Amino acid sequence: MTPCVGQRESWVYRRRGGPDVGFRFASYIDDYMVLQREPAGAVIWGYGAPRATVTVTLCREQEPIMKKVTSVKDSNTWTVVLDPMKPGGPYEVMAQQSLGRINFTLRVHDVLFGDVWLCSGQSNMKMTVSQVFNATGELSNTTAYQSVRILSVSSTQAQQELEDLTKVDLRWSKPTSKNLGHGNFTYMSAVCWLFGRFLYDTLRYPVGLLSSSWSGTPIEAWSSRRSLEACGVPRSGSMPSDLQTGPSAHSVLWNAMIHPLRNMTLKGVIWYQGESNVNFNRDLYNCTFPLLIDDWRQTFHDGSQGQTERLFPFGFVQLSSYLFGEAPNDGLSQIRWHQTADFGYVPNQRMPNTFMAVSVDLCDRNSPFGSIHPRDKQTVAYRLHLGARALAYGEKLIFQGPLPQKIELLADKGLLNLTYSQPIKVQRRDDKIFEVACCSDRQCEWLPAPMDTFSTQTLALSITSCHDSPAALRYAWTPWPCEYKQCPLYHPTSTLPAPPFIAPITNLSPGYHSRTAK
Repeated sequence: MTPCVGQRESWVYRRRGGPDVGFRFASYIDDYMVLQREPAGAVIWGYGAPRATVTVTLCREQEPIMKKVTSVKDSNTWTVVLDPMKPGGPYEVMAQQSLGRINFTLRVHDVLFGDVWLCSGQSNMKMTVSQVFNATGELSNTTAYQSVRILSVSSTQAQQELEDLTKVDLRWSKPTSKNLGHGNFTYMSAVCWLFGRFLYDTLRYPVGLLSSSWSGTPIEAWSSRRSLEACGVPRSGSMPSDLQTGPSAHSVLWNAMIHPLRNMTLKGVIWYQGESNVNFNRDLYNCTFPLLIDDWRQTFHDGSQGQTERLFPFGFVQLSSYLFGEAPNDGLSQIRWHQTADFGYVPNQRMPNTFMAVSVDLCDRNSPFGSIHPRDKQTVAYRLHLGARALAYGEKLIFQGPLPQKIELLADKGLLNLTYSQPIKVQRRDDKIFEVACCSDRQCEWLPAPMDTFSTQTLALSITSCHDSPAALRYAWTPWPCEYKQCPLYHPTSTLPAPPFIAPITNLSPGYHSRTAK
């Protein structure tokens, strides 16, 4: 097996540079990185001279423990898949290119095996730890998390799919107060970091976090052309200027910031985006988002030679509240609904193996970054990590708030009776957060349905104000449903809020035939 100490006649240098700059690792293979642990095999790849032999050796304490040999393709790339490894480290990865009698050697050190998560989206994913509540305390809390490694992709765009990243803002690093609090909306993502930190508290083995996000960007920029075409997204169209602070052209961020990562073996993805689609192709979001998930899954599965699971866990944040001014705006409520493919919950038939952090109760009226950027990213990350523990790690725990599984009309009593699938905690009564659609002669009006009596899993709503036929019910269907952590309904022990929903008044669950309720 190739020794872990280079021979004297070999050129030995770190991940890039040296006399033969054509031989190098891919941009994100670097010191301090985390590679995906078992049962998957981590992919190591790079560039070299065509037809040269490349030997990749995994070393621990200068002893070789694994060797993989491959050849450089005519495309100048080489790839190996390591055997599955248990979590831990540190290791060294050495790659040696041999062409005739000339050898070149690359090394990266302090490599760990653990779970690798990709974090993407727009500005709420881009917000750094220095922008969140208790920033000083959070920035100082890094000592116990040196096995949570972070990388931040530079904001770049491209017209065609790139093979590798053109630039990295933050190379693989151990967390410090400086690289976590680099400035406003510059590396490192607070949601990403806090999510990984919560995971590490549970897993107690290394976690790798890659942040690849750009403020003010619509989903169209993050989607491949094939997925946009499948949804019939118009090729032209201008975003409202108040929401456009980043690129909006089709696929430009997919091409430059996601596609280059496709060979990496991942555990999962978390996503925080949607604000830029409130008034831009909003009605297509119930197609574009599920197809983005499916397309990313297929691309990473294929790029990693099947090592990344085909249906890897995909988590996302259902959008929080923000102020639109005086004019009523239904767009935010619709985007929240479309984020679930119009089911109101995940996972569902169109979005398997997904999890959602509801954040309608995490509003921040006084945020210095605007109410669209609430500062409580700790609760967002905590709710996301509950979903990950349930979906990605198979823990039996509550990871979503209560939804009614049955809506029954008691016309003689002027009541709607809701039966929930899990216990509910009525934190306070609210006379306006539930609304009933009263319809006559094909004209419908949404009227308040005040909360009446309740028990452990049931809630009655008064609909005496509805003198016509009650056709549908909706909950928290406004841009700002409640004040901070003061929505009326939560799960009693997990403190997870009931998510918004809209549903016909039948005995069916929210989301089923829900289009009839619009």
